[in-house]
Amino acid sequence: MKTETLRVAIAALAAFLIGSAVLAAQSPPVATEAEAPKKARQESPDKNRGRPGAGATAKADQRTASLRAIMKWLEIGKGDAVADIGAGGGRDTWVFAEVVGPQGTVYPEEIAKDKVESLKKEAERRELSQLKPILGRPDDPCLPTGSVDLAYMHYVYHHLSKPREMLRGIWRGLKPGGYLVVVDRHRGTLRDWVPRKQRATKHYWLAETTVVREAREEGFAFVRFAEDCWPAEDQFVLVFQRPKGPNEPGQDPDPFAALHLEQLQESLLPAGKHYQRPVFIALGEVRKLIGPLTRNAVDPGVEVVLEEWATQKDERPPLPPEVSFPSVLTEEGDPKLSPEPVDVVFFLDTYHLLFHGETLLAKLKERLTTDGRVYVLDRQADANLTRREASHRRRISSKTVQQEMKAAGFFLQDELPPPAADRFLLVFGKQPGTSVTAQ
Repeated sequence: MKTETLRVAIAALAAFLIGSAVLAAQSPPVATEAEAPKKARQESPDKNRGRPGAGATAKADQRTASLRAIMKWLEIGKGDAVADIGAGGGRDTWVFAEVVGPQGTVYPEEIAKDKVESLKKEAERRELSQLKPILGRPDDPCLPTGSVDLAYMHYVYHHLSKPREMLRGIWRGLKPGGYLVVVDRHRGTLRDWVPRKQRATKHYWLAETTVVREAREEGFAFVRFAEDCWPAEDQFVLVFQRPKGPNEPGQDPDPFAALHLEQLQESLLPAGKHYQRPVFIALGEVRKLIGPLTRNAVDPGVEVVLEEWATQKDERPPLPPEVSFPSVLTEEGDPKLSPEPVDVVFFLDTYHLLFHGETLLAKLKERLTTDGRVYVLDRQADANLTRREASHRRRISSKTVQQEMKAAGFFLQDELPPPAADRFLLVFGKQPGTSVTAQ
């Protein structure tokens, strides 16, 4: 009998140890102090918080650990100031309060008076003198100017009906060199093409590409992804920084170098050459060349607008005054071009944005004539970046471009002189295969 009891006990212990090992293996890693780099001083699931369900304690513990890991990486600690924008019931606020301590400050912000009053009462009950709840507005968190080291939004950004105004308010509330952390979903490109006004009261998920573009255009520098600190499926965690230089928001913290447009025009349109039907995928000052490049074209061509760039279905970059031609917005990379052949494609400061490049390149190849050409002008990256990082840092390695184009069925025909110090200019031809011939 004793032998049987001992056998059962050993079996139970073994099952417990195996189960613990499985759980440990399934738990996503959280960055440790040894893994967390020093503060980058030179660098530029739902909103119902406090409503636990099954596994709420474990999730809360993991979220707390994630917050601590991010703050450790950013070197936010005792005596610092944090703004919890859209704080809800304060689920994250209490973590911030513990990290910064009584000598620090936490600004839990909400746009409803009753929530602000509730936060005040809870702060008093917990005897947290470092908490200073703020009544904000949909277009401004109303933070004291230059007051915080970190502004944080969890599942808030996709609700913003006036995101640019809110970003400017956050920019002004941050100290120079302060950080903005946005936790939201989905990774990749926009899927719910919903007007911003409708987002205020319902969960229409946004996209990381939208957040990055809007933050940059309002003056924030992209620093890094931080999903290693916050492991969760399909969530993105983006870290931005208010630069130490500009005194006003709305200035691109990492602008492209100015182009030598005359030199570039000669490269894109050799003397005596004219195009039949061009396709333009272009952003920035290079759009000034669309007119000269289409002046003698048989067909004015078409503009492909990348979903990686657009934030609304009808959003289009402005055309030069003398230019008028149709534009199409990609759908998961498909530009849905008409059957007519095209003889040239221009990726002008846009190739780095591609999340759906494989589909887009395949569709373009289908329409490109046998002797057609693809020009890729972009900003050079020093290393082979991941697709996400290339998109958000707005630069890509020319080697990466060559590898992707080769995989898509193109060959490098020429490498032209760069029209700016930070750019490269490549010309690709179409590998033999299925082609579209001019009618």
